[in-house]
Amino acid sequence: MNPKADIFFDAITLLPEDVVEEAQNFRFRRKSSAWKKVGSLAACLCLIASLSLLMLPRGCGSSGGNSAPPQAADSCAPADTPMDGEVSGEPMPEPEEPGAPAEEPENGYGQTEEQEFLAVVLEIREDSLLVESGDEQLIVPTTGLTLPELAEGDSVRVTYRGPVLTTSPAEIVGPVSIEKLENDG
Repeated sequence: MNPKADIFFDAITLLPEDVVEEAQNFRFRRKSSAWKKVGSLAACLCLIASLSLLMLPRGCGSSGGNSAPPQAADSCAPADTPMDGEVSGEPMPEPEEPGAPAEEPENGYGQTEEQEFLAVVLEIREDSLLVESGDEQLIVPTTGLTLPELAEGDSVRVTYRGPVLTTSPAEIVGPVSIEKLENDG
């Protein structure tokens, strides 16, 4: 600046030139605020917690992940049944007659043993058989099984691994095989 302008500027502002020059060269600096650091840390912790909750098993008998198969809920034991390693002291119920279906025992690892019963074919359906064993009628699903040539009235041996549903008529779950028995005379 020229000297007259400096004098005129100092007269109007009543500020010395070095103070004005210092103000013109001042750089504002942002202060890092602590709440931003704490907030981002809290957001990261919330994300980690929510992701870990997604990895927890859901329901009784589930192996984790986002969904459990509907059958897994059936494997939950009621509060009055023995826990793993305990023995209830009650024997498994025996079938009333040799051809009657038995309740499925478990071998202690959640796997069921194969059971079988003898029956007479009452009706052949598209994806199942209606059979009679003793005084009880049962539906036996045939999907995925290789069936022998069957006709109504044939005697069969049904092998299954699974529960017997208490529907009307009862339904076998998990059939393994259906064998035709030769009729003796």
